[in-house]
Amino acid sequence: EIVTTVAAEGAATMDCTLEMCSYEVAESTSLKYQVNVLEGTLSMEVIHDGESWLGLAFSKDGGMINSQAVIGLPKENTVQKFNLGGKEIAAIELMEQQSLTDASIQIVDGQTIMKFTKLLDEDGEIEILSGPGGMKNIMLFAHGSGLALGYHGPDARVKFELTL
Repeated sequence: EIVTTVAAEGAATMDCTLEMCSYEVAESTSLKYQVNVLEGTLSMEVIHDGESWLGLAFSKDGGMINSQAVIGLPKENTVQKFNLGGKEIAAIELMEQQSLTDASIQIVDGQTIMKFTKLLDEDGEIEILSGPGGMKNIMLFAHGSGLALGYHGPDARVKFELTL
């Protein structure tokens, strides 16, 4: 049996295969997530105070370049996977394999909420690590100042590690 846990401050350790776990990414952004071991998937929900595009990336080294992101664009009502080939908009390329399920982005009462379910292991993609042993995933979060994709600015990006 694979048990995935997260320790939140002031809370008991939770099994993230049985219920949604939470992580505060930044003061204005929280992440809810749950691993489905049988399906080999990770369901995520990003809740951001403000109305903007959102990006959540999986990284091998903590840098933006060569990471793979799920980007939600409220203006286009899309949540899709992208390769981050560089820091310029032209280097952010839509991935050929779009396998996200239950993907949505919406603005509710001044908050942007992006949801999706992603396979843990996909050919040609950064594997999302889960299970015993405390393997950490290096994650990146960014948001824009508007609804269309653009530069996130130096204060609208965060690197964090998530153990599933």
